[in-house]
Amino acid sequence: MNWLLLLSLVTAVPPPPPGVQGFVSAEDLTALCEPQDDSSALCLGYLVGALDQLLARQARRPAARHTLCLPKGLTAEMMRASVMDRVARNPTRRPQSAAEAVRQALEAEYPCTAGGAPLAR
Repeated sequence: MNWLLLLSLVTAVPPPPPGVQGFVSAEDLTALCEPQDDSSALCLGYLVGALDQLLARQARRPAARHTLCLPKGLTAEMMRASVMDRVARNPTRRPQSAAEAVRQALEAEYPCTAGGAPLAR
């Protein structure tokens, strides 16, 4: 009898919603970042916010486990160019999360050495 009660409770739980409200895809980010007009401020704001989030998460790990090491003098425009270049070269990833696209692009462009220092370029 208990198994029947448990089965009814498990099957009565509704499925999770199909998506998260406010989700931004790499395609959406591309639409914000490609034109060099008023929307570019939104693009740069998103990118800088995503970078701040990545750096805050990384700061909780030991330096040897850092995956993102920014060079001195990096600008938001340089970051935009790196991210948009990577998204353009990987069109199959455009449906993915914009935050994930930013992380992948920046970690590929600005990796750390094993000791947690920026790679010399």
